[in-house]
Amino acid sequence: MQRMGMIVLLLVFLFSSTAVPTHAATTVIPKIHRQGDEGFFSAALPLPENVDLRWMWLVARPEDGDVFMVYVKQPTIVDGKPQGTDMILTGRYGKPGKATIVITGKDTLNPTAAFKPIMTVRLNLPGSATPDPEVMKTWANSYRGRLASAAYRGGDSFAGYWNMAAAGRYGLQPSEGMTQMSRNRMEEQPDVYDIFTGAAAIQESLQLEVLGSRPARNPAQPVSKSTGTNSVTMASLAGPSVKSHPFAAMLKGRSPKVPALAALIPADQYAVFFADINKQIELSDLMEEWGGSLLETIHASSRDFKLRKKLTQQLCLETGTLTRLFGDRVIGAMAFTGNDPFLKEGSDFTVLFALKDRDLFLKQIEKRYSEAVAARKASRSEFSSGGKKHLSVTTFDRRVSSYTVILGDVAVVSNSVEAMNRIIQASTGKTQTLADALDLKYMRTIFPEGDRNEDVFIYLSDAHIRKLVGPVVKIEEARRMTCAANLQVLANARFWYRSERKREPTLQNLRDEGYLGTAHLSCPDGGNYALDKAGGEPTCSVHNRIGYLTPLTAIKAGSPTEREQAQYRAFVENYNRYWRQFFDPIGIRIKMGETVRIETCILPLIENSWYDGLVAFSGREPGLVSDASVLPRTIVSLRGHVSREWLAKTEFMKDITNTWGLATNWLGDDFSLNLCDGPVLFTVEGRAAGFLGREAGRGSMEPLVIGYILSAVNLPTYLSVKVTDPEKAEQLLPAIFLTSMARHSGPDGFSSEAYSQEAYHGKKISVLSFSLVVAKLRLYCTVVGDRLIIASRRDIVTDLIDASTNGKTAPGNVEFSVYRTAFNQIEPVVSLGYQEDIRHACHKNLALVEVMLGWGNVSPDEFKTAAFALRGYEPYCPGGGRYSLDPETNRATCSIHGTVWKPMQPVRSPDDSPLMKTVNSLKKINARLSFTPEGVMATVELQRGK
Repeated sequence: MQRMGMIVLLLVFLFSSTAVPTHAATTVIPKIHRQGDEGFFSAALPLPENVDLRWMWLVARPEDGDVFMVYVKQPTIVDGKPQGTDMILTGRYGKPGKATIVITGKDTLNPTAAFKPIMTVRLNLPGSATPDPEVMKTWANSYRGRLASAAYRGGDSFAGYWNMAAAGRYGLQPSEGMTQMSRNRMEEQPDVYDIFTGAAAIQESLQLEVLGSRPARNPAQPVSKSTGTNSVTMASLAGPSVKSHPFAAMLKGRSPKVPALAALIPADQYAVFFADINKQIELSDLMEEWGGSLLETIHASSRDFKLRKKLTQQLCLETGTLTRLFGDRVIGAMAFTGNDPFLKEGSDFTVLFALKDRDLFLKQIEKRYSEAVAARKASRSEFSSGGKKHLSVTTFDRRVSSYTVILGDVAVVSNSVEAMNRIIQASTGKTQTLADALDLKYMRTIFPEGDRNEDVFIYLSDAHIRKLVGPVVKIEEARRMTCAANLQVLANARFWYRSERKREPTLQNLRDEGYLGTAHLSCPDGGNYALDKAGGEPTCSVHNRIGYLTPLTAIKAGSPTEREQAQYRAFVENYNRYWRQFFDPIGIRIKMGETVRIETCILPLIENSWYDGLVAFSGREPGLVSDASVLPRTIVSLRGHVSREWLAKTEFMKDITNTWGLATNWLGDDFSLNLCDGPVLFTVEGRAAGFLGREAGRGSMEPLVIGYILSAVNLPTYLSVKVTDPEKAEQLLPAIFLTSMARHSGPDGFSSEAYSQEAYHGKKISVLSFSLVVAKLRLYCTVVGDRLIIASRRDIVTDLIDASTNGKTAPGNVEFSVYRTAFNQIEPVVSLGYQEDIRHACHKNLALVEVMLGWGNVSPDEFKTAAFALRGYEPYCPGGGRYSLDPETNRATCSIHGTVWKPMQPVRSPDDSPLMKTVNSLKKINARLSFTPEGVMATVELQRGK
C-alpha cells in the first residue's frame, strides 16, 4: 500500500506539473506607441493559474492582423516565487486594425510535452499617432533579451550591431552583458596585420571597434586623414630589414629547370603549377570534397565561402563535363597566380594555360562569355594592353570579371585587368619573372622540375613574401578590412530596416533614422558608400562589396595616416625581432593519387615555442625514423630523435649520472611513443598538445612523464627507446629502477616500488608500480632487440617480443602517425567527440538562422543564398542537417542537432554523408618533420581508400 501511495503521488505530481489550463479569449486594451508607420504595443496579462512558472516556457504567436516580433515575458522568479502578478505581452504592428495573438506554454521539465494554448488575446491597434516611448522601450528590452538568447554560443555580428547601434533608436543604452558576450567570443583581438587571421573574425572585431564597444588600436595615436601634402608615402616607409638568402652562392653555378609558365609570372607573385589540367581538376575535386581544406574537415567547419564556385563563375571557367572530357587534348600544363592570398574576401586571380589547340580553346571561351552575357547580364567588351585588343566580359559587381589574352601558345585568363597588365609586362621583359628568380631556381634543386613525385608545385617566393609584409599590402589590406567592417555594419543595418519596416532603405534612411547609432562610417581610402539599387547590398566606390572586394592591385593607396605609420612600424619591429636572418621562401610539392603526399620546404623558421621546443628536443641533425616497434593495434604513434644534449639537461638524467653514478652511455637517441586501441576513460582537449611543444625546449621531462602517465591510465600505451648496448641496458635497468623508484611512502599517500617478474621467452621483465591512495598504475619494462620497452600492460611487452622487428625507415627528425584502420574499441569515443565538434560548429550558425528566418522573413530554402549575400559565406550544418524555425517556439533549430537550449546529437553521421565519406576514406595520416641543411622539410601523407 505504501508503494501504491507513492506511485499515486508521483502521477499526481507529473500531471499537475504538465497540466495547462484551457485557454480563454481575452480582449485587452494595450498601451500604444505609434509614430509614422511604426507601431509598438504592450499589455499586462494575468498569470495562468495552477502553473509552476519556474518551469514554464511561454510563446506568443500572431494569429491574425499585421503584428510581428511579438514576445511574452513572465515575471522574474526570485527564491522560487514570481515577482509580480502579470506577464507582459509586447510586439510590433504595421497596418492598424484588429489582431489576435495566441499565447502557448509547456512545462520545460517534460521534454515530450507539447505546447498548449493558454490564452487568446484580441487587440484593436490604432493608426493615429500615439507617442509613448516607454512602450517602445519595453518592446526593445524584450527583443534584446531574445536576441541575446539567440546569440548564446552562436557567433554572428548582428547581435553586436543591434546592441551597440540600433538599440539607441528605441531609447536603450547598450547592454554591457551583450557587449561582453561579443568580446568573449574572441579570446584576443584579431590582428589586421596578420596574414593568416580569418577575415570574418577581423571584420567582426572591427565592427565592435567602429561601434565603440572595443577600444581602437593605438588610441594615443591621432587619427588623421591622408592628404596630398603628407610628406610620408607608402613607399617611404621602411619594411622589414631581413636579408635575402645568398641564392647565387647557394646555387654554386647550377641552373636547374623551372616551369615554363614561370616565364610569364612576375617574381613577386605566388604561383601554383600543375603538370596538366587533369591534376588541377583532381586537386579541385579533392579540395571540394574536403570543404576547402583537410583542416576544415577535421575541425568540422560550418561556413562555406564557395571559393571554387565564386572564382570559376567570376572567370567564366566552370569545369563542366565537356571540359573534363577533352581538357587535356586542348590544354597541357597549367598555373594559378596572384598578388596576395586574400581570396575569400576578394583578390586578383589569374590562370595560365599552355595550349595544345588554340582555336578550340578560344571557341570554348567565346561560348562561356556568351553564356555570361545571356544568363548573368554581363557586358562584353574589349580592353587594350600592350598595344593590342583583348577579350573581356564583366558585371558591375565583379561577380563576373574575366579578361582573356593569348600570348603565343599560352592563354591567360584573369579576374583583374591590373593583374593581366602585369602578366603582359612580364611577357615583354618589363618585369622580372619567376623564371629569372634565383630563389625559385634554388628551390628547384630541392624539388626538381619534372620529378615523378610531383603533380602540383606551389611556390611563395622571396619577393612575394617581402611584398606581403611591405607597407603597401599591409596598410592597404588593413584599410580594406576596416572598410569591409563598415560594409558589414551597413549590411546589418539594411537587414534590420527591411525586417521591421518591410521595405528597402536608402543610405540616408539608415543615417537619419538611427540605424547606424553614433558610428561614423568612413572608408579609409576615401570611398563613398551606397546601397546597390539592384540588390540592396552595401557598396564602396573604392572597395566594392563583401566577398568581392576590389583587389589590392586595383587600389591606388594614398599616404598613410600617423596612426597607420605607428601600427606598421610596430609590425616591422616585431617582424625583425622574430625573423632575424633571412626571408624564407616556401615550396610545396603535392603528389595526387590514393595516397596524397604533401611535401613542404621552408628555409629556417621563425623563433616560436613549437619550433624551438622541437629543435631543442630533437636536435638539428637529420636521421632515420623507423616504425619497427609499431604494433598492428597501434592507433597513434609519435616517433623521432632525442637530442643527447637535451636529454643530459633533464633532472632525471642528472640524478642518474651525478647522484647515483649510473652509466647512461647505452641509451640511444631515438624513441617511439604509441597508443593502442582500447576502451577510453577520458579525452584530452587538443590544446594540451601545445604543452609539450613549449615545455620540451626547457630541458624538462615533466610534460613527457605527465603525458605518458595520462595516456597509460587511459589507453594501452608503450614507450620504445633505442639502446646502443642491449646487454648493458638489461644489466643496469633494474638498478636504475630500484635506485630511483625504490619503495617510498609519503604523507600524500603516494608510493612507488620496482620489482622483477618472471621472464617471457627468456626476456627479463621489470615492473614499476605507482600507488596513490587506492589507485595503482604498473609499467612493464624489458629490452627487446635494441629497444627498451616501457608499457602499461604486460601483453604489449609480450607482443613486442613475439613481433618481427622489421619496419620501414624514412629520413626525418619527428614523425606522427594516426592509423584509422586500427580504430575498433576507440571508434565510438572518437565518433562521439567528432559529433560533438560537428554539433558545436552547427550551433554557431543558429543565431544567424534565427535572425534571418525569424525576423528577416527569409525562408529555409532561401537561407544559404541570402546569408551569402549578407555575410560572404554560406552557413551549413556539417552533419547534413537542415536549418529552420521550430514551429512551436519560433527558435532556430537544426533537423539533426536541435536548438542551443535543447541540443541533440546522433551517435554518428550517416556513412553516406559527404563529411563522413571524407573522414572514413582516410586510412592513415602520417606527418614527418626533418631539419635539413636546405631548410625544414615537412611531409604529410594521407592514405585513402574506399
